Amino acid sequence: MTRPFDVVAHEGEGELACKHCAEFYPRSALDRHLWCPPCRTQLERQAKRGQHLIAALITLPFLIWIVVEGTEGVLPSYAWILPLLAAYYLGSRIGRVLIRGFMRAKRGP
Repeated sequence: MTRPFDVVAHEGEGELACKHCAEFYPRSALDRHLWCPPCRTQLERQAKRGQHLIAALITLPFLIWIVVEGTEGVLPSYAWILPLLAAYYLGSRIGRVLIRGFMRAKRGP
């Protein structure tokens, strides 16, 4: 009986099946999550779109707060560019991890 996380090897040739497309590739061609290069490129392309969306969703309320509240008492308006860029950067990193994890879980075995 096989377990859900067992790696299926192809008849002793040193090849493993990709977790996404089930095509056989040499072990060295697969990443640590056992995805082949074409599937990994597709994952990266879709993750980049999603990470920018999540970063915008994180940064947009911060930007609206700065514009509406008028934070001149704390910093001049132009000085808020750096915190906004930092929020966007951190949001994109968070988004990248979330999107990749979701896509790997959705397309896994």
